[in-house]
Amino acid sequence: MQQVSLVPISAALRLEDAMDEVLGRVLGELNELEGFSFQIRTVEEKVEGPFVVLIMSGGSERKTVDFVADKPDPIVLLAHPSNNSLPAALEIATYLQGMGRQICLVQTLGNWIEEVRDLLTAILARNRLQGLRIGRIGYEDETRYPFTGDPVELIRKNWGPEVVDIPFVEVIERYQQYSGHPQATEPAQGIVQASTGVKEPSADDLRGAAAVYLALKEIAGDYELAAVALKCFDLLPALQNTACFALAKLNEDGIVAACEGDIISALGMLLLRELTGEPSFLANPSMVDVEAGQITLAHCTIPRTMCSEHAVRSHFESGLGVAFQGTLPDGVYTLFRIGGATLQDLYVAKAVYVSSGQDERLCRTQVTLQFAERGKALSLLRRPLGNHHLLVRGDHADKLRIYAQLFLSTNPGQMR
Repeated sequence: MQQVSLVPISAALRLEDAMDEVLGRVLGELNELEGFSFQIRTVEEKVEGPFVVLIMSGGSERKTVDFVADKPDPIVLLAHPSNNSLPAALEIATYLQGMGRQICLVQTLGNWIEEVRDLLTAILARNRLQGLRIGRIGYEDETRYPFTGDPVELIRKNWGPEVVDIPFVEVIERYQQYSGHPQATEPAQGIVQASTGVKEPSADDLRGAAAVYLALKEIAGDYELAAVALKCFDLLPALQNTACFALAKLNEDGIVAACEGDIISALGMLLLRELTGEPSFLANPSMVDVEAGQITLAHCTIPRTMCSEHAVRSHFESGLGVAFQGTLPDGVYTLFRIGGATLQDLYVAKAVYVSSGQDERLCRTQVTLQFAERGKALSLLRRPLGNHHLLVRGDHADKLRIYAQLFLSTNPGQMR
């Protein structure tokens, strides 16, 4: 449960008990938000952590400006529709924005508590991202995209996480320690359990995939990583196995894991986790049908918690190791990608599940979706931000839009 302070501020000439009805109503509605607990704090108290300011009446401008002077941006202001609350809030917001402060003014009408929830969720996600560590294990010598600077620095500057380079040999050495070790037995058995069957992988493949998982999990613990981005194709010649199971299992464990050394996708997966609490499917767009407004995504690793069922297969390109052929459940999804020259452009699209496929010419897990806005299909082709896209359950476009407005500086955050 996330604790949030509600700080009511009114003019000295107003009797505080005259505001009790408004304050009680606002507090009661806020405490209907799942996952949050709001407690009243006065301007005289020390307020730490997330907070919301409720402008109770006119004449509260100076008190509010003084109260937020040493508080971090963005500041969430609530205004109710009586006692000159909104006029005062407009004056406060105008002044503070003129001083370079970031203010989010919300009127307590309509679905206002959902707006407050999304604002607080974005602020908390931003705070949690700061200083998180992404372990990059192997990477391309030449970048795939035309950044204005080092993508590692762009991630740190614009988003908060730190990228830590880890020698690829550590995976090999730790894998060798776990290969054939009794500790690999349980995760190897877990690969088969709850699946609909095993097609290509042998018992040795299962044990090897489990050893890769244990090696990566140990690295994540030793380096205090919130995420890993593994250049997984380098495992093929060295181990004759893949990391598809390992990455899926790490995501299920709550450690974000991206393949192909993709630190940008690892960043996006971290953001989605912090904003939505959900894991995501990192995939290649294999088909974009502009006329039908549909897209097919495919990849060989997916958190099994995102699947209604799954089969155990080999890796598509190599025929080696262990991968998953998952079937996704019906429902609404959000397709997401971070990109652009400064890593502040976002592609966000709402889509509805159509079907899961078993085409032997594509990576194992395949899903076709219908865009809610058909123009999103053309946008992906005309102004792509890259190949890998992330799929997450639910409609989270508003959360991502609010995050971009608050924390990205490209107009503010190019939403494609």
